[in-house]
Amino acid sequence: MRYPDFFDDVEPIETYDPLAELLGAVEGGLITYSYIDMVKLAGHSCPTVAGAWLMTTIGLEKLYEGELPVRGDIKVEIKGKIDEGVEGVIGSCIGLVTGAANEGGFKGLGGRFARNSRLSFGAEIEGDVKFTRLDNGDSVELSYNPSVVPGNPDQQMLMQKVLQGVATEDEKLRFGEVWQERVKKILLSKELWPQMVKVFHYRTD
Repeated sequence: MRYPDFFDDVEPIETYDPLAELLGAVEGGLITYSYIDMVKLAGHSCPTVAGAWLMTTIGLEKLYEGELPVRGDIKVEIKGKIDEGVEGVIGSCIGLVTGAANEGGFKGLGGRFARNSRLSFGAEIEGDVKFTRLDNGDSVELSYNPSVVPGNPDQQMLMQKVLQGVATEDEKLRFGEVWQERVKKILLSKELWPQMVKVFHYRTD
């Protein structure tokens, strides 16, 4: 499978999954997620998927401060409703790394390791997303603003031609290139992260 080289330049997220360890799925329960994993889940790479990656990266760093995040032991709340805009995509992408799932998720073993009912939408929170550790109640809220990184001036014109079915093969290729150029800048321009991702709260409830 071929994909843009910069996907591999995005720093991966390391997690510890006790269920994976128990069931012998991964040695030591150590699971590494790369940006390409989130792309595979979503089926595409865009500013929304990149934002989900950034909020997950920053949120888990704030919550665990150098410790490995414990996958499956994190509750995720999304401000928007599941059927609004891209909220469902964001929830799915964040759930990939955190293990948080809605009511249809894994119900657990002997009262442990449950993943269901840990991803919810329509939350009354200040930020776009809230992460909460279930072991100690620490939480962090974040919001994401991709407009900090504008798209290429040609992007809208090329998109219209593609959607109208009148784009040439070169124009289709160019559209994909300029689309991913923006995603690359979002993910790799760490100096812009504080402007794109606002941390609303970091506290112990």
